[in-house]
Amino acid sequence: MKFYDTLRTSFFCFVFCYALSGCTEKKTSGLDKDDIRVAGFYCDYLLISGVEPRDGGVELTAIDSVDLNELLVRHALTRESMTRKIDAYKKNPELWRSVLEQVRANIRNKAAAGQ
Repeated sequence: MKFYDTLRTSFFCFVFCYALSGCTEKKTSGLDKDDIRVAGFYCDYLLISGVEPRDGGVELTAIDSVDLNELLVRHALTRESMTRKIDAYKKNPELWRSVLEQVRANIRNKAAAGQ
């Protein structure tokens, strides 16, 4: 009977530990190459449309479909891949936050290089 009790206790401990492992905070993995391309695309999109760091007097410019297509080609993206990534960002806001942080870093780097 002792062996059965030990086995049962071990099983419940295993199940309990497994259940607790699902409660830990999951870290988002780094950005993949498509996320970095999206960040580069979005950075260029913002800069072309007139959004620049710490410059509130800039008038926003509408980007036409030709310019948009050129940006997509420049960053090796398609409309379908953008749609898939947008859906992924909707499901994972932390990943979207990481992409936006990359966009912010890209804008800062381009602003520093232009000065």
